[in-house]
Amino acid sequence: MKHHSSAILKEIDPQKVVFAVEISINLWQKLCHFLHKKGFTVLMVSPLYTKHERPKMDNTYSKTDPKDALAVANCARQGYFNFYKEYSNSSDAMHRLSITYDKLKKQVAQTKQRIRSQVELIFPEFNNADDIDTDTARELLRRYLSPKEFLQMNIYSETIIIEKVSQRQHGLKTLKRLQEAAANSIGLTVSDDLLFAEKLTMLTWLNQYQLLKEQVKLVLDKLIELAEQTPLFSILTSLKGISGITASRFIAELRDPMLFTNYKQIETFAGMSLKLSQAGKYTGYRRITHIGNHRFRAIIYTMAEETKNHIPEIRIRYLKRQMKQARYKKNVVACASNMLKLIMSMLKDNHTYQYRDKSVEELKQLEEKYQEFKNKKKIKKSA
Repeated sequence: MKHHSSAILKEIDPQKVVFAVEISINLWQKLCHFLHKKGFTVLMVSPLYTKHERPKMDNTYSKTDPKDALAVANCARQGYFNFYKEYSNSSDAMHRLSITYDKLKKQVAQTKQRIRSQVELIFPEFNNADDIDTDTARELLRRYLSPKEFLQMNIYSETIIIEKVSQRQHGLKTLKRLQEAAANSIGLTVSDDLLFAEKLTMLTWLNQYQLLKEQVKLVLDKLIELAEQTPLFSILTSLKGISGITASRFIAELRDPMLFTNYKQIETFAGMSLKLSQAGKYTGYRRITHIGNHRFRAIIYTMAEETKNHIPEIRIRYLKRQMKQARYKKNVVACASNMLKLIMSMLKDNHTYQYRDKSVEELKQLEEKYQEFKNKKKIKKSA
């Protein structure tokens, strides 16, 4: 098949033929890469465009290979495409690591929920005595699971172990609370083979959690190492509140900052550009489109949330919106525009962030007004 396709492509002049490819599932990546290497211009068409193109042809949503091919061609002819572009090895490496990190984080959250669900079934009072999402709790669960086992444990020998694990944040008092909770537990009674099966299952989840955490660290260490070599890393981390992890993931998902000349292009790429519903005198609320890179969108939101408490140019907008209407998430999303504008400005001038006296003074006055605003709201609620 490969030999046959290569023979056909040899007869085609790359200057006279353009390939349009719908970017769905994984086939498009290999196909675009292959055609690009052969010297052809490759156009990438989003499935969102082809979905809306199908009913235009015959007033049905029927899906066939010939119809899909025509839909892709029509979208490309109308200009609804992006040119296929290959990035540097380091950019591709960071992008792959960012995707891997995102998947690992989901698996970590899933494993933590499995541990919690099993404990809540057998010893539901455990979380009242000790936070289940701690290294101390996970260390104890490696040896004890049922309330009966916790009642029989030697709290003095265990104290030495958990004091070391928790860096002396937990000790004898924690173990006594656990035993008091175990004495009145309403969890399922498990023993013999069933207890063995439950403990083996718990040990499986705990080992999986530990392995995932180690893999997350390896991925992040390499991602940050690669990101530190880019000029954008020092610019992003100069903004107080943005960590090395967040900055690295921002760079990895942005791919090539030089492709963007305006912060609004970044918003569109992330799916954070605003859509407006307007008819006659009616104007609806502006909402973000959510059509874009969902990982990148989440990273930008986190960055806006981190910087709104520290950077004057961002916090000023947040406070003004909060005093107008207190909608936390919407106001954080609105602050993302200011943050991206600031980042693009620093990138173009190639300098790190510096506090401006004018912005600091404006924020100081606004903080006083915001405090007065909150005090008035408290008085109204108590009245």
